[in-house]
Amino acid sequence: MKTSIKIGDKIYQIEIAETSNGLKVLVNNKEYFFTKNELGELSSVEGFKSSLKETEIISGARIEKEIKSPLAGVISAVMVKKGEEIKPGQKVVTLISMKMENEIISEGYGKIKEVKVKENQFVNSGDILIVLE
Repeated sequence: MKTSIKIGDKIYQIEIAETSNGLKVLVNNKEYFFTKNELGELSSVEGFKSSLKETEIISGARIEKEIKSPLAGVISAVMVKKGEEIKPGQKVVTLISMKMENEIISEGYGKIKEVKVKENQFVNSGDILIVLE
C-alpha cells in the first residue's frame, strides 16, 4: 500500500508491505521494520536495530557496509556465516544484555564479508559485529 500524509507543511511518502514476520514501512525512503511478538502483536524493532556506518541506495534497496552492536552484552548466537547473502529483517546475531535476549537484524541487503564475533564473546555498544561486501 502506498500513500502520502501531510503533517503541518511536510508531506510524507509512505509505503507499507507485509513481510514473513511482520511489516516493512518505508517513510520518505527510510525503512522501518516491525515484527510480531509471541502474541502476534506488532512491535517496533527500532530500538534494537544496528547502526550503519555507510549505506547506498541501489534500485531502491539499502546496502549495509557494517552491522554494529546497538548495546553492550554477550553474543549468544551467530546466525550467519561468511559468504552468505542477507536481506532486510533477517536475524544475524542474538545478544544478551541486562538479562534480555536482543535479536540484531539486517536493515538491508548484503553479502557477508566477515563475521567479527563468536558465541560467548562480550561486545560493547558500537562494536562491529558483521562486515558486508
